[in-house]
Amino acid sequence: MHRKMCIISAVLFLTLSTMLIGQTDSGNSLTIETAISKALQNNPTLKVLLREINALEAVKIQSGLMPNPEFSLDAENLFGTGEFNGVDGTEITAQISQSIMLAGKISKLEKVAELDISLAEWDYEANRLEIITNVRKAFNQVLVVQQLIEKNKELIKLSDDLLENINMRVKAGKISLAEVSRTKIIINALQIALIKLQYEYDAAIIELKTLIYDPEYSFSSLDGSFEYSFELPPYDTLLVQLESNPNLKRYESEYARQKAVLNYEESKATPNLTLSAGYRRLNELNTNTFVLGASIPLPIFDRNQGSIQEAEIRYDQKKVESESTRNRLTLRLNLLYNRLNTLLKTADQLKTESIPETEKAFKIIKEGNLVGRFAILDVLDTQRTLFELQNQYLIVISEIQSVKAELEGLISKEIK
Repeated sequence: MHRKMCIISAVLFLTLSTMLIGQTDSGNSLTIETAISKALQNNPTLKVLLREINALEAVKIQSGLMPNPEFSLDAENLFGTGEFNGVDGTEITAQISQSIMLAGKISKLEKVAELDISLAEWDYEANRLEIITNVRKAFNQVLVVQQLIEKNKELIKLSDDLLENINMRVKAGKISLAEVSRTKIIINALQIALIKLQYEYDAAIIELKTLIYDPEYSFSSLDGSFEYSFELPPYDTLLVQLESNPNLKRYESEYARQKAVLNYEESKATPNLTLSAGYRRLNELNTNTFVLGASIPLPIFDRNQGSIQEAEIRYDQKKVESESTRNRLTLRLNLLYNRLNTLLKTADQLKTESIPETEKAFKIIKEGNLVGRFAILDVLDTQRTLFELQNQYLIVISEIQSVKAELEGLISKEIK
């Protein structure tokens, strides 16, 4: 019930948030919160699963109903010969029959239907988390390419400024014309890289719009930050939190459902009792009588043995499925944890050592070039190395955010 209320609340929240987005988000920037809200609101799979939950709730209502009583009307000794000529000897019986479901069949079938709803709710939750994870990853991909384009444009501008300075020094006869050609080659390579980045950006935008199911939604950039401030918990802590994954939690409902199915199939071994009561008119005697009856099948051949055995096997089958799912998710958790740990160390190395040292080297070489200690090519190479390290740092941060999003999807909890 609590999970059902959460789903209903989420739907209402998303509906309201979408209305607000339509009113206030007509600007040029897209935030991760807006992207997730639109994706959850528009995703057709979630809409199908919500309707499935509603349909199963209707099934539960139906499963809790008793069979309808049956009314029958019989006329005997009608239009015969001799003493049964005409309708004088007719016997007319009006009767109502009611099937009584013994062994608690109705309540047990209702329990199965209730657990079917629970499974559908877990499916909804699993898909919801998967959508959030995919949107976060796609958003990060667009964001990193957006940042790389800006860095590349900045590097091209600096190189163009340097080329202008080189041309002036060539005219002054201070350096060779070959330096101009070398610089142009580097700038040309940067421009080619920029074209490739623009293509990657367009492709990433298409993927993001596909995930939010709103191809007409227009934005010129993403409003997000690469800064991260979280502490990676110990692996054992995440392993415990993995038990909250909907793909594992659903097996609690799976076990309960298969047990309920087994109970229901066992109850079907007890046949249903049919009671009847009616009124009979005997025209020949000009009298009325009441009729009572009861019937029950004899469970001699069919005692529902096959269905009971099937339910027992499927109960054991779910245990095997559960262990297989747990092993698969545990392996994925282990891989993501090690990957994130490595990325965090790499990011720290780039931020605290590689980039600062390269910045120092670039400053020294740039100043040394002014007094003739270093060639223009040395300046360009060091400048390009610095930008490559800065770009690498952006890519690593993007991977950190993506892997973190996957981890959070696995444990169904935010890592802070």
